[in-house]
Amino acid sequence: MDIRQLRTILAIAETGSLTRAAELLHVVQPALSRQLRQLEEELGTPLFERNRLGMVLTVPGRRFVDQVRLSLQGLYQAKADIGAATANLMGSVSIGMLPGLATRLAGPLVLSLRRQYPDLKVRIATGFTDFLQDSLEHGKLDICLMGDYLQSELLHTSPVFREPLYVVGLPSSGLSPATPVDLADVAKMPLVVPEAESLRNVIDRACTIIGVDLNLVAESDNTAVLVELVERGVGFTILPVMPITPMLKAKRLVGAPIITPPLRRTVIVCSPVINRNPHTVKALHAELVGLLKPIVLGFADAGVEWLAKDA
Repeated sequence: MDIRQLRTILAIAETGSLTRAAELLHVVQPALSRQLRQLEEELGTPLFERNRLGMVLTVPGRRFVDQVRLSLQGLYQAKADIGAATANLMGSVSIGMLPGLATRLAGPLVLSLRRQYPDLKVRIATGFTDFLQDSLEHGKLDICLMGDYLQSELLHTSPVFREPLYVVGLPSSGLSPATPVDLADVAKMPLVVPEAESLRNVIDRACTIIGVDLNLVAESDNTAVLVELVERGVGFTILPVMPITPMLKAKRLVGAPIITPPLRRTVIVCSPVINRNPHTVKALHAELVGLLKPIVLGFADAGVEWLAKDA
């Protein structure tokens, strides 16, 4: 029994699939099946039942996986403690961000990491939550900032901040931050709306609650395209307040918070349960939260709430 086999068992248990576990661990499926078979032979009992739902843990399998989690967590912590004894982070790291956050955060983050850890190579990826979550689960990203996500046992998550969604239109529309707008009234407007799954889910869930349908004119997964369509008079859009604030201040557009029910987006920091370097991820988590806090607190008057717990 070795660490590779333990990681294999945990990956299969968390994904419920040999195929997905193989993708997560970057190995071919026959090799994964062979490791599982060898471990089951060594233990003298099946760890999984194979049925139409996938790979389901047996009773001995559940007990074994619980112990594996504890053992690997202890090992990762030991590695992190050793890593913490060195002042420098090395190697490469991939960080994902929502596009609106990346415009504010990517530059300060890379500069800060370069000053502290000159031997660390940093890659910044941008995209919406569905893309970021998929990249995390497939090992393409080490940590990211993203919005509402699909629950996954493969990921560690913690909330960072919550911000209201605004309906946004041309200055002639008369919208104002001081005058919230009911969602039922927003739904009647001609709308060019985000196609990104996480943000769209927030909007669609709220519409379902009050029993209204959106008056859709166009959709896009690109915020710049949505803003251009609004500026061309095609319709209104719905976006989080922080990314659109510069445009509101420049009077290019105007906006108002949406209420009844209130629409809000929660941004979380997220990393894989099984990662290559827990010490590096822990340091990046602290760096991301530390850089974001003063930015977010600067939007308190716009209804943005800080959620992260102080270290």
